[in-house]
Amino acid sequence: MAPKFFDKLFKREHKRSDYRFRPREFWANAIGISDSTCEIQGDPFNGWKLPIPAPEQSALKSRARQHDGQQTSWFFRLPMEVRRMIYIELMGNRRVHIEHSWMYQSAFQPKSKRGGKRWIWWHGVCQNSDSFVCDTYGDRCWGRDDESYASYTEGLTRAPPGTKIQGVEWLSYEEALPVLYGTNVFVPREGIDSPFIMSRLIPPTCAQLIRSVDFTFVFCWDLDLTPGAKAWTTVYPALFDILEQYFSKVHSLRLTIKLPAWEKMKQTMSDSKLNKIVAPWETLARNRDWKRLEFCVPLDWRSVFTKRAETQSIWELTVTDWFDWDVRSAGRGCGM
Repeated sequence: MAPKFFDKLFKREHKRSDYRFRPREFWANAIGISDSTCEIQGDPFNGWKLPIPAPEQSALKSRARQHDGQQTSWFFRLPMEVRRMIYIELMGNRRVHIEHSWMYQSAFQPKSKRGGKRWIWWHGVCQNSDSFVCDTYGDRCWGRDDESYASYTEGLTRAPPGTKIQGVEWLSYEEALPVLYGTNVFVPREGIDSPFIMSRLIPPTCAQLIRSVDFTFVFCWDLDLTPGAKAWTTVYPALFDILEQYFSKVHSLRLTIKLPAWEKMKQTMSDSKLNKIVAPWETLARNRDWKRLEFCVPLDWRSVFTKRAETQSIWELTVTDWFDWDVRSAGRGCGM
């Protein structure tokens, strides 16, 4: 018995050290969702634990970015209206993809002595970035793969103009925050973990400035399609707690839920299951004055949600396109 026991133990440890077995970003047990998968001041090279700042550091993070003597510079002699126009030109009114995940460093960042994947921020600006774009498939965006191709194939040493938010280190970081967070549409990386990671890393003072967000994730609650699917019973309600509390000032929100093909689910989908999907959304819709609110699902689910939409007047059923790489979801969707 002893040899078999140790054999199982060593296999388990080997499996955990192999990063191929890390939970995927669309699983409800993804790294960064539960407290047990996070570590204060953790190692950025440990893919099993999301490094997060201490609460007191998160609150003071933005204050530490102030520059001495900036109030006496020539820039601050300009009227506030002019300074705001400059901020918007440099870093506002864009549709910005953001990602904080365990990945390889960008080809355009200074190379560190230690290679391999790490926890790091990345962002890219969409070409059609001055509106809350409906057709996310047609909106050509600069991605991390584009950076790698441009660097290694085309020999570029920096990101092309218009693909990055320009910095304002020489101006006023504090004064620019309302423009940075309040005028851009943020599109976090697809995955149920994204809103949880954002809530752990972005200081609450900055989160209160965010006005527009576009979330997308694959939905597996009660569908038993991935490991950890049962965790959806707590993760899905927790998502709406984050939307309600952490993103409390957001007034433009799109939530795209990629569901399995309706043909596979119609025999097991009951009113109670549908209510689990829609009820938290409807509660969120009633608790805030929204400028724009969209709940997007695959097109083959449209008839199911049409009946629900007809019972209320808060959101409206529309149709939108989005590219779907996951075989369990449709390639088109309808927004509500």
